[in-house]
Amino acid sequence: MDEPLSVLMAGGLPPDEAARIVRDAARALTGIHGELWPSAIVVDGEQVRVEPPGSTDRARYGQYSAPEKILGKPASAASDVFSLGSILYHAVAGHPAFRGDSPAAVMLAACTDSPREVPPHVPAALAAAIKRSLSRDPAQRYATPAAFAQALEPATMRDNFPGCRLLVADDDAPIRDLYTQIAGRVGVVADVVASGRDAIAALKSRKYDVALMDLNMPRLSGWEVLDFLRERQDYRPKRLFIVTGFSDQQISEADKDMVTAVLYKPVVFDELRTLVAECLRGGRVDVKSILRTTSHRMSA
Repeated sequence: MDEPLSVLMAGGLPPDEAARIVRDAARALTGIHGELWPSAIVVDGEQVRVEPPGSTDRARYGQYSAPEKILGKPASAASDVFSLGSILYHAVAGHPAFRGDSPAAVMLAACTDSPREVPPHVPAALAAAIKRSLSRDPAQRYATPAAFAQALEPATMRDNFPGCRLLVADDDAPIRDLYTQIAGRVGVVADVVASGRDAIAALKSRKYDVALMDLNMPRLSGWEVLDFLRERQDYRPKRLFIVTGFSDQQISEADKDMVTAVLYKPVVFDELRTLVAECLRGGRVDVKSILRTTSHRMSA
């Protein structure tokens, strides 16, 4: 039986179900829509479709519109990403992403204010995808709904490694997207951060089975994260891989007891996915046999 997302949202939606619906809506878009709002997304069991534009008025879809469209510019694929992210935020939080007592006030806030924080019950990787989709600058969002759908994939995946957790830290957005896809394919909960400071905060709050960390990051570099972990052994992940563009980087004597290997960019997707999965399974991992193409250097 067909139900618009607006009705389903009213009863509350778990983050994984909301992510699945918006992911499938993003996949269903075949061109630029420009008028996305919850009632335009219709759910029939596992099937999701998007009503065509022109079926509602601006007063209804405006509070989910991208800032550039509100200001009179033509809609783009990135504008639809913003609308999908705004709808997803509302579905998981129970209120719009921007503050306002009326649709007009919400539209104004979208043009001038930052979105509200994603509620803490939303997994970190999903929260990061929502935040990026709501960037005021279209160039900072996912370029297309299809790319946004791919970023949402991990939030809809079954957890193949219950109780396990992956930490990835890199300031390069495409690399973070790659890691998010890997986590989704493996089926593991992942925390994706963009700075050394956020990596340390994550390490303080949770135990990690595997961590993939860049060295050249803002707000504390990967070097400083390593300094922190040298002093705080209780915060160390079980397996830590440095993933870096510095082709001559080696593991120091001070780090070789906590760094499993250094991987040099570019990394091969399937090899890194296999490496993460094997590490999560536990036991001895033959890194050399897995990383046949990706350049790397093992700890002694």
